[in-house]
Amino acid sequence: MSASPIILLPPSEGKATGGEDPVLDLDALSFPELKQERLLMIKALSELMSDSSLAQKTLGVKAAALETARLYNSELTKASTMAAIERYTGVMYDFIDYRSLDEAPRLFFGSNTIIMSGLFGLVRPFDLIPNYKLKMGAKIRGNKTCSAIWKPLVTKSLSRVTEGRVVWDLLPIEHSAAWDPSRLNYSARFTVKFLNDSGEGKLRTLSHWSKAMKGALIRHLVSRADETGHPELALNSLRAFKHPQGYEFRDDMINKSENITELIFLKKN
Repeated sequence: MSASPIILLPPSEGKATGGEDPVLDLDALSFPELKQERLLMIKALSELMSDSSLAQKTLGVKAAALETARLYNSELTKASTMAAIERYTGVMYDFIDYRSLDEAPRLFFGSNTIIMSGLFGLVRPFDLIPNYKLKMGAKIRGNKTCSAIWKPLVTKSLSRVTEGRVVWDLLPIEHSAAWDPSRLNYSARFTVKFLNDSGEGKLRTLSHWSKAMKGALIRHLVSRADETGHPELALNSLRAFKHPQGYEFRDDMINKSENITELIFLKKN
């Protein structure tokens, strides 16, 4: 029997406000070895918020959006929390539509998904977190980006859970900079790309709707838990995948290198 896979996801820019759970408890978060760095990140971000110009430079927003973000980032240890899967509300998470999954896929998703966060490093879907704003590419301490700060720690933490397992790497470039896959020992690592075929011999990479496409793919992965942790069975599973927007897995277009397999989903216009 194959081991369960690891699904790596980014967080979302969009986040639900409020929360009915207690304040942030760093001791209760997954990957407790990251606690000390999380404390330093929270302290640094909170201090930056006291200066409007520094906050704007760090967060990349202005006017009312800046003031709202400064407020959230200044109250990280005092604000109510909610599960990360409820907090993140971006397009990909909307299309995952976690609440509509059956019980088994929901549990599978919660147990096997890891979300990379600029503030917390790594969290799992059920970890309770406050509202915050911080991109992985933001410079926050020592003129280093969050990804540079987290990279050695995140890589070490992931190495403990990916041993011999399939990794579904659905991270964008910004978050890919926060770990070093070459230092991990996994059985396979899959990335995905969605392409449009205009019929004129040109293939165009889908960008605007790629988050929605990934969300639908994740629903498929967690609904086929008996296959997605095994490299060969996972590919068989994708052959049966019918994307609602018409993208189909093309096993004749797979791109393989030494430690990564890029899977292509193609839509013919």
